[in-house]
Order: sequence, then structure tokens, then C-alpha cells
Amino acid sequence: MRVRNAKDTDLGTLLVLNTFVQQQHTDALPRLFKTSTEPQQIKDAFKNFVSDPNSLVLLAEETEPTGYLFAQFQNHPANWARFESKLLYIQHLIVAPKFRRRGIATKLLSAALDAARSRGIGRVELDVWSFNSEAKHFYLKNGFKVFNERMTIATDEAQL
Repeated sequence: MRVRNAKDTDLGTLLVLNTFVQQQHTDALPRLFKTSTEPQQIKDAFKNFVSDPNSLVLLAEETEPTGYLFAQFQNHPANWARFESKLLYIQHLIVAPKFRRRGIATKLLSAALDAARSRGIGRVELDVWSFNSEAKHFYLKNGFKVFNERMTIATDEAQL
């Protein structure tokens, strides 16, 4: 299994892999996540990510693509309340269901941590949806700690 930087020629692969996580989110929160999106819109988004120097898109492959990680290098300037912050923010980490439990997510995560270190970034952050207990367990097992919790309330029944 190898992990490499994704290229423009991988857009179709990223689209296919993204469908797994999109469906998981749609199943859990159908009023928030779209069931389907025009494939070209998704490819265009990934094309922007792949070409952005502040984005990291990694693709894991065995005999076929198995997963990907998409993250963004962020710089938050100091303000009246907080110090300057440079971090790598993981947006997606996806492994196709038939390839799970083989260490692929761990290798993608390790490659992302290496990329952060190579840029002198000492912190990596991410969000995990409350329904995704498998992801929570994975990140905690790999040394992540909960440091912020986000809450919501719907003021309109349609938003539940």
C-alpha cells in the first residue's frame, strides 16, 4: 500500500471515494447533507483542492485506490483574544468500506502529520460528527484529544 499526493488525473477516483462518506453523512443527517450532487461539481471542488498550495490531498492505493485524506494548512493571525495559530485542518479522511481495518487510515493520517511537521506546523485539528463513533475511536486511538465541543439547537422544525 502506498500513499501519494493526488493529481488532477485522480479527480474521478476522489469522486468515487467521496460517495462513501457523503452517503454516511446523508444517512445520519438527511436535512443537512445532500443525497446527490452533480458529479462535475464535486470534481471541480477536488480540482481546486488538488491545485491549492495550502491544501493537502493524499491518495492511498493498493491494487486500486482505497482512501484519501483532504486537509488544509491554515494560518490564523493573532487578535485581541488569541495568539497566532498555524495548523493543519483535516477536512476528510475516507477509506472505502471494503478496505477498512487494514491500517490505511493510519497511513494516511501519518503522512498528513509528516506534511505538517515538514512545514513547521505543530498542531493538527479536525471535527468529528457526533454520529461517527468509529471515527471518534480512530482519532482518540491515534492521539487526538477533544478540546472543543460544538452544540446546536434548531429554532425551526425543518432544521432538525
